[in-house]
Amino acid sequence: MSDFPAYAPSEEHELLRRSVRELADAKIAPFAAEVDEESRFPRE
Repeated sequence: MSDFPAYAPSEEHELLRRSVRELADAKIAPFAAEVDEESRFPRE
């Protein structure tokens, strides 16, 4: 048995989580990988 209370996210919460994950995977992750490879920190 877990020490944490049971938590079931609502359908709306799950949809938001999925949308944010897709955005991060599509837009942020590739840019972050490029910045890491080039060892730079963007100022924008």
